[in-house]
Amino acid sequence: MKLKYDAVSYVLQTGNPFHKLKLSLISNTQPEEQQKLVKQLRSLQNPDGGWPWQLQEGKPSGTSQTARTLELLLKAGENEDSNTAKCSVAFLFQMQKEDGGWSENPELREIIPQKWSWISTQHSGYQAADAVNALIEEGYSNDARVAKAVNFFYRAQNEEGGWPSYVSPDHQHESSDIAAMDHVVSALLSFGEPKDSVVLRRAVDALLMQRENWKEPVDGTAVLCVFLMLDYPLNHEYVRELVANLIESQRPDRGWNWFDDLPSNPAQTVDSIEQLIRCGVEVFP
Repeated sequence: MKLKYDAVSYVLQTGNPFHKLKLSLISNTQPEEQQKLVKQLRSLQNPDGGWPWQLQEGKPSGTSQTARTLELLLKAGENEDSNTAKCSVAFLFQMQKEDGGWSENPELREIIPQKWSWISTQHSGYQAADAVNALIEEGYSNDARVAKAVNFFYRAQNEEGGWPSYVSPDHQHESSDIAAMDHVVSALLSFGEPKDSVVLRRAVDALLMQRENWKEPVDGTAVLCVFLMLDYPLNHEYVRELVANLIESQRPDRGWNWFDDLPSNPAQTVDSIEQLIRCGVEVFP
């Protein structure tokens, strides 16, 4: 199997240093190019230790952006004891909420588009998974604050077995945010959750309940990632269905978007590329 269009060139032409470094790590490009991108990302770090919203200079630091950037830099060889890493860890712990989770930075309240209703700057949500993934990558798996965050996931799991975008009195029992499930499952697995645990079996049930949404690239990519993390074989019907959906949904501009009514997006595109490579799809021209 191979893609219809050159998605790699799309990311290289439209992506920021984060997207390009992630693609570089996936494709094992030359170390010199990777270190150039690492340097660019370091230069964008805000004085508070975080990274600005969508890496836009001058914007307040974003919780998810900081966590994901830290995790990516560590995978690219950033020293755990570097000032870059230590400052970002301090920012993340400063942002942790009493319930153990994280929301998006409240300073972004007027910056995040109102229609992005899945992001809360008040209530803990999927940002907690991003923070946990970064902190475990940094070596904090035995830290009580990380354990408190994992307990937040256990409490936040909803009746269908997934997790809502965020947890509030009005939002706690809403349907699962499938697009963020891979981040939560990754955090749980990194913390030591058994792949056959009741928690993760229920998570799969939630994914199956929303099978009609798997054609949306943002959901399909996340679901595919979850199945691969849980060791579903490449010939499993779910995996084959998701791969076929992603190949079919690639747009003529060479990328993927979050939803059909939005333009292609380099973040979504590089995420899709990553999962398709894991499934043996020919991605590179």
